[in-house]
Amino acid sequence: MTGGIALLIVVATYSVQLIYSDYYTCVDDALTSTSREQCEQKLPEQLRPLLDTDD
Repeated sequence: MTGGIALLIVVATYSVQLIYSDYYTCVDDALTSTSREQCEQKLPEQLRPLLDTDD
């Protein structure tokens, strides 16, 4: 049972990284905060308020 849960967590983690790799690459490559804010366009609209960097 524990092994199945661990496998599920690993699969979920890799799936998120694969699906949102464009966003993570954009944020890592951004040279300015303005260009980093433009990366939010690569996220689904439902996640944008959760990851909003505007204070």
